[in-house]
Amino acid sequence: MQKTGAGFQTLFLYRRNGFEFTSATPKPLSEMAWDYFWGLPASKKLRRDPKERDSLSHVFAALVKGLDDNYAWLGQHWPDSRYVVISLSFDAQGEDKPRPYIEDWWCAYDLKTGTFTVPAAFAAHNAQAFTSPRPKRK
Repeated sequence: MQKTGAGFQTLFLYRRNGFEFTSATPKPLSEMAWDYFWGLPASKKLRRDPKERDSLSHVFAALVKGLDDNYAWLGQHWPDSRYVVISLSFDAQGEDKPRPYIEDWWCAYDLKTGTFTVPAAFAAHNAQAFTSPRPKRK
């Protein structure tokens, strides 16, 4: 996780070669995770302008705790240090008609193949990540 500005941060994945670090992915890992999410049928519940990457408020991607023990607390039995679990969240604050948003939606990134997946074990958790805001009272 790297800070990119006032209140903003992004996930990057680096490859270490001795004392040198180089990017391990063609773009930030957080951008790749969002691209993956917006390509899934589940994202159709949400509305955004795909031409405007910044059309969402408070876009956030973070690592889910558990990398050190291969996410044993999730009941996963993955090969050693092969997967990284990423949490995605955003909202649409400040709008007259608030839109549905997600909070803490999970996907896994396979460090060996460079692909994203949503394991079946994440289904119940991800279903609860979709939130519809209450209309403003008049």
